[in-house]
Amino acid sequence: MKTIILGKRSFISKNLKKKIFNSEIYTIQYFVNNINKILIQKKSNIIINSFYPTKKLNNVTSYEKFIEQSSNDLSKLLDHLPEQKINKIIYTSSSSIYGLDKSGADFDEKINRNIYAAYKLSSEEMIKNFTNKNRIKLLITRVFNVYGKNEDFSIISKLKKIQLRKDNTKIRVNNKGGSIRDFIHIDDLTEIYNKLIKSNYTGVYDIGTGKGIKIIDIVNNFKLDNKKILYSNKKVNEVDISIANVSKLKKIINIKKFKLLENFFYNRKLKNKLKIYQYSSSTNIDRSIGSIIYGAGFSGKKIAKHLLSLSKSNVAYFVDDDVKIIGTTILGINVISFSQLKIFTKKFKIPNIIVAIPSLSYEKNVQLLEKLYPLSWSISSLPQKKYFKDKDVEIKDLEEIPLEEILNRDIFTVNLKTLNKFNNKNILITGGAGSIGSEICRQLLKSNPKRILILDHAEFNIFRLNQKISSKRVKYILGDIKDENFLSNLIKKNNIQYIFHAAAYKHVKFLEDNIISAINNNIFGTLSVLKSIKNKKINSIFISTDKAVYPKNILGITKRISEIIVQLIQKEEGYKNSKLSIVRFGNVLGSDGSAIPTFINQIKQNLPITITDKRMKRYFMSIKEACSLVIESSQLKSKNNIFILKMGKQIKIIDIAKKIFDFLKKPHQKFNIKIIGKIKNEKISEKLSHNKNIIKTKIKKIFIVNDKAPDSIKLKNFLKELKIVVRQHNSKKSAIMLKNFLNV
Repeated sequence: MKTIILGKRSFISKNLKKKIFNSEIYTIQYFVNNINKILIQKKSNIIINSFYPTKKLNNVTSYEKFIEQSSNDLSKLLDHLPEQKINKIIYTSSSSIYGLDKSGADFDEKINRNIYAAYKLSSEEMIKNFTNKNRIKLLITRVFNVYGKNEDFSIISKLKKIQLRKDNTKIRVNNKGGSIRDFIHIDDLTEIYNKLIKSNYTGVYDIGTGKGIKIIDIVNNFKLDNKKILYSNKKVNEVDISIANVSKLKKIINIKKFKLLENFFYNRKLKNKLKIYQYSSSTNIDRSIGSIIYGAGFSGKKIAKHLLSLSKSNVAYFVDDDVKIIGTTILGINVISFSQLKIFTKKFKIPNIIVAIPSLSYEKNVQLLEKLYPLSWSISSLPQKKYFKDKDVEIKDLEEIPLEEILNRDIFTVNLKTLNKFNNKNILITGGAGSIGSEICRQLLKSNPKRILILDHAEFNIFRLNQKISSKRVKYILGDIKDENFLSNLIKKNNIQYIFHAAAYKHVKFLEDNIISAINNNIFGTLSVLKSIKNKKINSIFISTDKAVYPKNILGITKRISEIIVQLIQKEEGYKNSKLSIVRFGNVLGSDGSAIPTFINQIKQNLPITITDKRMKRYFMSIKEACSLVIESSQLKSKNNIFILKMGKQIKIIDIAKKIFDFLKKPHQKFNIKIIGKIKNEKISEKLSHNKNIIKTKIKKIFIVNDKAPDSIKLKNFLKELKIVVRQHNSKKSAIMLKNFLNV
C-alpha cells in the first residue's frame, strides 16, 4: 500500500521518506492540485507533517502566513480528500499542547508556543471530525523533542553549531535551564512511524523515549564559553517537566532500546553524567483525562454513549450525589462522589465537566456550577427539560456555561412563543461565528428553523463553531459582507426571511489604528447588507453598541453612522416591505476579546489583573441574555426608532475583577491590580441614548429611543465622498470626515 507524506520541507518527512517503503512526499498544495493523478490505487495511507516551521516560531512576521500553513492548508486538504481512497491518516502533532493552558498566560512570550500549541490542538480536532464522519482510521502522534543529523531547530543542534563557530553567536536558555525535556532521535521516530503505518491501531500516542533530561545538563556537557550562554533570569511560563508516556505505545508495537542522547555528543567522554528522569503521572500533571459527567441518570448515560462511540477515552468518570450508585460502574465507567472528584483535580487537569441533569431548576443549577467551576476551565450543561422536543439527548444539546453567566444571576430567557415565530424559517446571521452571532444561532436552533446560515469571513472561527454546533439545520458560509452581489445571491437562493447583522469590527484599540478597515467593514459592510435586501420582504435586525452614543472613538463613530444609514434607508421606496430594526446595548460578559476571559486567565495563573483605569465603568449583560432580547426585539413593531436594552447601572471594571477573583482565588492568593492606562479615545463611562425620552415596550427589558438622524441627501453626499477617500487609503482625511459628519 502506498504512503503519501505531506510536508515536503519537514525534517521528519524527509527522514520518513527514506524509511517507509513505497512512500511519496509532496507539499499539500501540490497534492491537492494533483490528487486524482497521485491517488490511483484503491487505498493509500496519509502522513500529515505540514505545519508552520518550528525553527521560525521565534520570529513570526506574518500571522496570515502562520494560519495559512498551520490551519488553512489542512482544511483545504480535508475538503479535497476522497475518503473512499484513504486507509489511514497519521497526523503529526506536538507535545507542546500539554502545556497550552500554562503557557497561555505568558503575555511576554517571544517564541509563540501558545499559538503554535493552540493551532496544533485545533488541527487535531479538525482531523478527528473528518475521520469520524468518514470512518477513516486515525493516529495522532504527539511528538516530543526530535534531534538528529541535519536538523537545525533543537537546542542540541544549536549548541553544536555554537561549539563549532568561533564568532560571538550566543544562545538564550530559559528558566536557567531547569526544565526537563524528552529527546527522541529521528531514527527512533521513523522506526516507530514505520511500525504504526503497518498496524491497525488508532488513537492518540506520545512519541518520545519516556525519559527526560534537564536542559542545563545538556548545556554543561558542551563545555561552551559561559559568555555564549545567556541564562534568562525572567521566569517564562512553560511546562517544567515534559516526558512522553510511552506505556500506551509499547503495548501496540515492539520498541527496541532507544538511542542514547549521550551518543550525540561526538561519542566523547561526558563532562558530567546525564541524570535521567523517568516518566510518572505525578510529574506530568498537565496531562488531561477524559470528560467528567455529573449526573449518572438517563441524560448522563445518553451523553456518555455518544461520547464513548467516538472514543473510549472520552469519559473518565460519572459523578453523582446518590450514595447508592457511588462506587458502581455504568457503561464501564466508575461512578464517584463530588469529594472524590475534588481529590482528582489536585492531580489531573479536568478538560470538561458535563452537567447532565436537565431536571435541575435554574437556581440549583447555578449552585452546582459554583461548586464545579473552580475545578475545570470548561463547564457544559444540558438545557432545562422544557427545551427538549423529544426524549432523545445528543451531544449537540450541550451548552458551555461561562463563569460570567454564573456571576450575573438575573437572566432573561427568550419566550418560547417568540421562538416559535422562527419555526421552519430561513435565517442569515452575519458575523455568525463570533460570540454574539453564535449565541443567537444556539438559541434559534431551539425553534427548529428550516435553515440557519452562519456567514463569517474568519475561517478559523467558522471551523471552531462547527466543532461546537454541528447540525443539519446550520450551514456555514465563508464570505465577506462587503460583497453585495454575493450577499444578494445568497439571500435569494436560500429564501432568507430573517437577518441578524452581527458582523462588525468591535475592538476600540485596533480600530484606532485601522480606520480604513473599520469604515469598510462597519459602514460599507452595513450598506452592502441593506442594498442586498432591497425590494425583498425580510425582517432585519442590526446590532449596535452604546459606544455609538456621543462617540469619541472610531468604533463608536462607525457604528453610529451605520445606525443612521439603517434609520434613513428604510424610508426609501425599495424597503417598504422590509422591517429594519436597530438594537443597541453595552458590553456583553465574556464576548470574544472582552476583559472577563483575560481576568480569569490572569487569576488562574496568579498574575496581576490588568486594568486600564480604576474609574472605568461599563454596562454589562450576559451574552445569553443580550441575544435573547435581540431575538425578542425582532418581533416588536418599530419605525425609525432604536431599541435599547435595560442593562441596569454601570459597573466599575475593577469591581468585576474583584468579584471574579473572590470566586476563583486560591488559599492565600492576593488581589493584585496593574494599571496599564487608557486606550486612545476610550471613555470612562458610556450612555445608551442621546436623549432622556425613553419609551417602554411590551417587553420589560426593551425600550425605544428616537435618536434623530440627519437628512438623506447629507448622508448620500457624505458616503459618496467618503468612498473616494477610502479608496485612496487616506486614513487621516477619513477620520476627519467621520468626525465632521457627526460633529464630534
